Amino acid sequence: MVVRRRLALLVLALACPAAAHAQASAVTLKAPGATAFGHRIEFVGRVSPTTPGTRVAILRDGTFVAAGAVRGDGTFRIPVRIGQPGPFVAVADGVSSASVTVRIVPRLAASLVGASVVGAPLTLVARVQPAQAGSLRVRVVRGGRQTLLAHYRGEARVRLGTDRVTDLRVELATVPRQGYEPLAKTLRASIVPPRLAYGSAGPAVTELAHRLASLHYAVPSFSSAFSSDLVESVYAFEKVAGLPRSGVVDTTFWATIASAEIPRPRYADPADHIEVDKARQVLFIVRDGRVALISPVSTAGIPGYYTPTGRFAIYRKVVGLDPSPLGVLLNPMYFVAGYAIHGNPSVPPYPASHGCIRVPSFVIYRLFQSEPYGETVYVY
Repeated sequence: MVVRRRLALLVLALACPAAAHAQASAVTLKAPGATAFGHRIEFVGRVSPTTPGTRVAILRDGTFVAAGAVRGDGTFRIPVRIGQPGPFVAVADGVSSASVTVRIVPRLAASLVGASVVGAPLTLVARVQPAQAGSLRVRVVRGGRQTLLAHYRGEARVRLGTDRVTDLRVELATVPRQGYEPLAKTLRASIVPPRLAYGSAGPAVTELAHRLASLHYAVPSFSSAFSSDLVESVYAFEKVAGLPRSGVVDTTFWATIASAEIPRPRYADPADHIEVDKARQVLFIVRDGRVALISPVSTAGIPGYYTPTGRFAIYRKVVGLDPSPLGVLLNPMYFVAGYAIHGNPSVPPYPASHGCIRVPSFVIYRLFQSEPYGETVYVY
């Protein structure tokens, strides 16, 4: 209240000057046509006639803004930090100038907060200063298609979906109020696949499993967790695609699987059979001459042991655990002598067995039901 009273007294004193000096009859006022919000500008003008030391007040809509003294030549220069466009007038000896309006260029701060990765939170944070400069229009375009068009006052916080790989463009533009300049800004981002490995979780993991399954790779039950079984599925794809057998899904993996095709079997007769490719360490289930399922395997890799090659047939199947001199076999399907395709909790991406053909445990349960006695088995 004290400050307001002092300002009011100052304006009153300027408007009702003492008779000791010449009365002003004209006041002029000039200012830049536009300036950035919060910048300091100078209001300049002339009072005539005048007495040096005459005080000039700058008012905005009748509210005191700043004051300064007239120079000997009748001119004045009054610095003001601008936050609003006006109108402004200069008052000296009760005489007012014509009003001037300084257009304000507001500030538009905008950024994408988060990671531009599938499944990761990504948020548009945008703010117009001052808030009264106008509303903010936000347009979001994904892969060339508009997915959002909305207006916000002052500040916008928009959660941007990252459920798939795409190019993202966020177009921002102010809808200015009178006295404010328009602003526009465009933000771009490419939503890329995440780097996935054992223990990862999220929708990208589910997407990975769906892509592998669409190419006929054996995958565990769909979930959002990158399990040890899903690592085996990744190994199988890496083996067929000729990628490093890391079990890690990186940008190279995503790029490769995007254009991958279902591999072809080596043999066409009979139309339904099993193939084991020792070089690539994979097993193909072939139906009607086409690969219907792909599983990783681990064949003989211990010195002194080998996995026989040739054409064989399943002649014996044992439900559950079958003890053998070299270990316990899960649901073994014997195809020659004591050699079997069987489940094992350890199926490394390289040859490591005593000679049998190891497949992941989740795969053997499926094969044990689908592969009949007499099924042809090619090992090469």
